[in-house]
Amino acid sequence: MKSTGRKFLTAFAVFAVVLLFAAAALVLLFDPFYHYHGPLPGLKSVVTKSEYQCIGTIRNFAYDSVMAGSSTAENYNNRWFDEAFGCTTVKAIKSSGTTADLKYYLDEAQATHELKYVFYSLDPFSLNGDPDQNFVNENMPLYLFDKNPLNDVKYLLNKDVIFEDIPYQLAVNFLEDHDEGTSYNWAQSKTFSKEGTLSHYYRTEQITEPAAPESYQKRVDKNIALLTQQLEAHPETTWYFLIPPYSMLWWDNAYRTGELEQYRYILQSAMETLTAYPNARVYNFMHEEEIVLNLDNYMDLIHFSQDINYYLVEQAAADSAEYRVTAENADQHMEKIDAMTEKILTEEMPALFEEKD
Repeated sequence: MKSTGRKFLTAFAVFAVVLLFAAAALVLLFDPFYHYHGPLPGLKSVVTKSEYQCIGTIRNFAYDSVMAGSSTAENYNNRWFDEAFGCTTVKAIKSSGTTADLKYYLDEAQATHELKYVFYSLDPFSLNGDPDQNFVNENMPLYLFDKNPLNDVKYLLNKDVIFEDIPYQLAVNFLEDHDEGTSYNWAQSKTFSKEGTLSHYYRTEQITEPAAPESYQKRVDKNIALLTQQLEAHPETTWYFLIPPYSMLWWDNAYRTGELEQYRYILQSAMETLTAYPNARVYNFMHEEEIVLNLDNYMDLIHFSQDINYYLVEQAAADSAEYRVTAENADQHMEKIDAMTEKILTEEMPALFEEKD
């Protein structure tokens, strides 16, 4: 009896080991987070989880250009850049990403690829974040970032990866209309409307005193320096900085929370500094009233529809004089922003809330 029991336990142990190796081999083969390699021959890339897949695509995909940004950049289609600029693009996305967050991804990309272009969604809030700390911390799946094979077991034997991510990857590949360029896209599940946008805005009655310049200027300057360091380190790469248009509700909120002058400083400093570099092109869409004042373009204060993303690419590819910022016209862009802000605060918002009442 003891001999039979030992044989059973031995057989079970062998079976369990074989099963574990088979599971690991399955993950290694299909690699839905692209931790080891790009898509298998004949399979399209399926990228929907930026925190888990972004670092793998940056390290292991074939490309020569990067689209970097926060959630406002997720609805760009990579193919728009590829077709307009003659390149092959992947996204480097971090939701609510700061300048330091995006620098981490771009450093990883530059370490393994010679970049032709960087298309950079220059969100004002990203230049207001912590310049000394990026997002790679205990809250992230560090086993995908740290290049330590010893902790890859967290990926190779992850039941969610085996029973959810791999089946999803394969299922999507059977969809004939799957567009690889729509990486991390969320627009398809959202509604863009004036009513919906307003439902996301709590308008404070109290107007806060503006923050003291010394409370933010040093931080902003350090963030802009992170960008200029990259411009100087990679003169062979052309950088397209796209300043996205936030809704008039965002401008109203900035005024009421005492942050308006702070964001003016961010925008002016960024435009004046970046336009001094020959490998940088800056396009400012913050003053485009046809977008900013039309709340049907938005789902909340800053997130706009995919049509707006396409328009920004189209105008940058055409090198639109209306949006191109240069050292000579940066002041004019700020004057347009100031005029639009004044219009929002004195005309648009009073009319909007009278209308609501």
